[in-house]
Amino acid sequence: MTGASSASSTTGTSGSTGTSSSVGSGGSGTTGTGGSTSASGSGGDPGDGGGGAGGSPPTCDLPTTFKWKAGPPVISPKPPAGRSWASVKDPTIVFFDNKYHVFATVFDTTSGNGGWQSMYSNFTDIPQANAADQHYMASWPTGSTVAPQVFFFQPHNKWYLIYQWNGRYSTNDDINNMNGWSRPQGLLRGEPNGALDFWNICDDKDCHLFFSRDDGKLYRSKVSIDKFPNFDGYETVMSAPSASLLFEASNVYKVDGSNKYLLMVEAYDNSPRFFRSWTSESLDGPWAPLADTKQNPFAGPANVTYEGQDWSDDISHGELIRSGHDEKMTIDPCDLRFLYQGRDPKVGGDYGKLPYRLGMLTLQK
Repeated sequence: MTGASSASSTTGTSGSTGTSSSVGSGGSGTTGTGGSTSASGSGGDPGDGGGGAGGSPPTCDLPTTFKWKAGPPVISPKPPAGRSWASVKDPTIVFFDNKYHVFATVFDTTSGNGGWQSMYSNFTDIPQANAADQHYMASWPTGSTVAPQVFFFQPHNKWYLIYQWNGRYSTNDDINNMNGWSRPQGLLRGEPNGALDFWNICDDKDCHLFFSRDDGKLYRSKVSIDKFPNFDGYETVMSAPSASLLFEASNVYKVDGSNKYLLMVEAYDNSPRFFRSWTSESLDGPWAPLADTKQNPFAGPANVTYEGQDWSDDISHGELIRSGHDEKMTIDPCDLRFLYQGRDPKVGGDYGKLPYRLGMLTLQK
């Protein structure tokens, strides 16, 4: 659910190494196969906007260095009556049906010491985000969906919401139907202890589930599209000499107009949080460093300029605005925007009560 740091020598540019892809180490309670999901849904294919092509082929290359502009927070905690939230964080965002849909983690302090819960919001444009209602999800069939990812899976004609703890998923025929989400089902058989921040992306044949364990390694499970979401076992994608260099919050995208995939992982290096990045021509790797150091990050204090108040040092757990909404997880390199979590660095105390807000980075051309 949040951050780590750099050093090109730690990028693990060889492909998948480590534990066997057919077995996991030490299951952690989620032992189910994930369950089967109907291959047809009553909601119909979302259709317009497509799920991957993103319209006309872009004319931009993915940069090798990045400079971002940031404004004030775009989403702050806005709990419903009778509730109190200290933070909003770990967002997933998708644009569909002429509006943005955001699912995010909140820390609910309504009673006692508080605990991790989740919220859903939708709005037609980013400037409207802070005014939009934030719907408390604890009473939904899903329950709390901490550190979520949302996407439309075309082969099943359904929306999927992936979240923790343990790795779980829910489905919905219509993302606009807040009561339409199914009860949680297990996502990864043989899930190791401490697994978090699950991220799914599919190519033409397989789906790849990336996740972290706060141990300086990035992990992946892989299953054929026809068996999704029945993930089983995992392997190590890359390793770093310290947990801070490969921490949490991995994002993986297909870059429109190219054969490239972009991988991002949050890091810290005796410093505020930032994102390292790599590219590959295959989700199987190998992954080559792109902007992967504290001095030259994908996004971090070194390359983010604030318009107005510098309200955060952290560039932490977030998601790029996608060009589509399906399992291919496509991005347009001509329009890179990153919804991230940040906080006032002068405020300390319990991690859960740190005042995280959501901000938007916009890449400077």
